[in-house]
Amino acid sequence: MNRSKNIFAALVLLATFGITSCLKDSPIVPSDPSNGTGTNNVVEFQNSSIPVSYTSIYPQYDNGLLLNPDTAQFNVNVNYAGATLNAPQDIVVTLTMAPTALTAFNADQGTSYIVPPTDVMTVPATITIPKGSNGATGKISIKAAADFDFTKSYAIPLTITAASYGVVSTNFGTAIYSFLVKNQWDGNYTSTGYLFHPSSPRAINATYAITTVSPTQSKIPFGDLGPNGYYYAVTVPTTTGPVTNYIAMGAPGGTNSGLMTADNPGATSYASAAPNNPGTAPWTIATYNNTYDVTAKTFWLHAGYVASGGTSQNSYTRQVYEKMVRQ
Repeated sequence: MNRSKNIFAALVLLATFGITSCLKDSPIVPSDPSNGTGTNNVVEFQNSSIPVSYTSIYPQYDNGLLLNPDTAQFNVNVNYAGATLNAPQDIVVTLTMAPTALTAFNADQGTSYIVPPTDVMTVPATITIPKGSNGATGKISIKAAADFDFTKSYAIPLTITAASYGVVSTNFGTAIYSFLVKNQWDGNYTSTGYLFHPSSPRAINATYAITTVSPTQSKIPFGDLGPNGYYYAVTVPTTTGPVTNYIAMGAPGGTNSGLMTADNPGATSYASAAPNNPGTAPWTIATYNNTYDVTAKTFWLHAGYVASGGTSQNSYTRQVYEKMVRQ
């Protein structure tokens, strides 16, 4: 008999907990059909992707954005969960930026997101859930404006401050929309070629990443030296043609590196690389002519550098001939 009583008590406890959990999103007030204020009419953010974490204080949706040519968009979904399956009337959902929520989120998750500059983002003030529907989608637009910083971690914190029908969810009334912006050349590339070095020449055959610097500029590793901090940036054409506007990034800097316009103009000895030699096929500027082939999604690159004291390509004792094909 005691065992039966214990089982019955446990079932009652579970049922009570289940009811409490279901109601925690809504204030316990009588339902009013005229305005939807009641325990059974909830307006909330809906998943726009798989949440980054299921334990964070606010749901976070991370968005990878591709600029076209300098703008991109992602979705913000809102949802109605009510006594009926669909909204009994148009529901206007009001959205507001919530920077204090982002501060709390960073503290909770150990992240360092910041709100982007106002000219970078266009956020809808309202989203309307149509009568007869249970959800709607708004669009946030991102523009790589002059003050867009590709080195920052951006996120847009939003909260639902009002709904014309129903009550705002306490669990899903605020959400964090983080995003990473990439240009069209950002990605992994199959890299083949040769690094000519007086004492350590070697073939290149690996996968390397080209990353975004701006809507038109990309960051490229010097052959296999990217992990050592050897990078440069160029402006990439949107049609087949030459890459331009070389910028040293990391080592080597200044005039110690640059794009090559000739094969071994400084007449450096690469005897240890034989039979490979700059100016001897296939290692020629005619082939590796610092161009981008938009159809083949392929870079043909010839860059050089010296550890220090460089004034022009005549002083570059290290040369990289590299073909990079988008994977």
